[in-house]
Amino acid sequence: MVSLGMSQKLNLSFSQHVPFSKDYKPFSCLSYNSNNILFQKKINSKYCDLKVNVFDSHLDNINHFNVILNDEKFLGIKHIFNMIYLFTSFNNGVETILKYRELDVNSNFLSPKNLFVEKNKSGYPSNYILSEKTFENKFHFLVELPFRNGKQEDIRTITINNKLNIVNEVYNKLDLLFASKRNNKILLSNNGDVYLLKKFWKKGNHFYIYKLGQETISDVRIKLNNRKIAALDYFFNSADELVIAGFYSSPIRFNYEGIFLLRYDENLNLVHENQYLLTENIVQAFKSSKEVKESGFGLDKFIIKDFSLDNTGNYYLLSENISKTTIKEETYWVSSGFFVIKFNINGNFVWASPVPLNQQHKELNFIGTFLVNSNNYKRYFYNDLQNLNLRKGVPTEYGILNYCGTKYVEFTLAGLPQENINFINFPGKDSEKYAFLPNQLNPNSNGPSYFAVLNEKSTNIMLAIAK
Repeated sequence: MVSLGMSQKLNLSFSQHVPFSKDYKPFSCLSYNSNNILFQKKINSKYCDLKVNVFDSHLDNINHFNVILNDEKFLGIKHIFNMIYLFTSFNNGVETILKYRELDVNSNFLSPKNLFVEKNKSGYPSNYILSEKTFENKFHFLVELPFRNGKQEDIRTITINNKLNIVNEVYNKLDLLFASKRNNKILLSNNGDVYLLKKFWKKGNHFYIYKLGQETISDVRIKLNNRKIAALDYFFNSADELVIAGFYSSPIRFNYEGIFLLRYDENLNLVHENQYLLTENIVQAFKSSKEVKESGFGLDKFIIKDFSLDNTGNYYLLSENISKTTIKEETYWVSSGFFVIKFNINGNFVWASPVPLNQQHKELNFIGTFLVNSNNYKRYFYNDLQNLNLRKGVPTEYGILNYCGTKYVEFTLAGLPQENINFINFPGKDSEKYAFLPNQLNPNSNGPSYFAVLNEKSTNIMLAIAK
């Protein structure tokens, strides 16, 4: 157990080291019966190819196994009904079957069981989408029926209970004509209402929200006055309002020119709307005057990394820059930094604050920003990759066995960034050095935060638990 800075009051625990392969990416860590289970999936694989490591309460690796299902599509790992399940789909040419397997931490996932079957249409399979969470021992998933050119989109909303029996099934036909590339996400409010967030491209992004679970569904288009939405994120607040925030683009470019925040009640009535042009301090931090003249005011190659609340109901939107560049015929991942926007409890703009960085590395693993789960504070962490250029190596104030060192930024009430060095003593082997992978493995959990820590050679990995 080590402390991350005197003022931080954040404790880190590290697991035993386990082998790491660059073909795999850590994507989830779940706590179960005093164990911590780390899941990694093969990058760019169409099928289910997982590595699983089970760590006990002392964070020793007590079990590990691979799950390779060459004819089944991976859908997700879910901790529901006090169990952990692997969900996959299998297309046998006649029907598409939704399967689940229960995890036994002492062995492997158990034998598969069929949960739902949808017949193929004209030889085309259906697609399954899982809800992120449960409500009152109920879990939902969506069945996207196959593509039919120029026809309305067909979906089924399925509800199962804690015995994994189907208790409700609703068929809906969406008003929109089907687009060949669809992006649907199933949302669950705090009181159990089921929604569909739809995104498709037609001369720009288009977003719709549908309230599901009944034969007659309500819907609303998410739109702004004379602006195109470039990106958005969402959550349900304590009043069970759907809060959506993001960025709009200029009329002629797909970039970030301004920000917006919308609030909808449970019936999808719009109760609050605000739009703001990006502040000059944000744009000037990442673009020169010359670049603004050449490519416009908006910011390019930024993504939304996080949208969340603090303990008093304020909203925080985190966006960071990530791109690729070629230097002397070698490809590098780079980031010019990030910025945070704060809205008050009513959804009104409070401040926007930039944090310029100069991150550059051949491995994307070490690039980016990560936020530790806590309702009591917002602290934004990043790997200080500039230390890699120092002749003497990483300064001692960063701790022991630090590959590059880690910093965090916290903001004053006025939005001024305060940068701090994290002192971390990584438990290592021989002279290996370590750095965080800047992605939280359980971003929607209220418990401890899980992160992966990778050595500089990318040959072994360990789990970090932040409390």
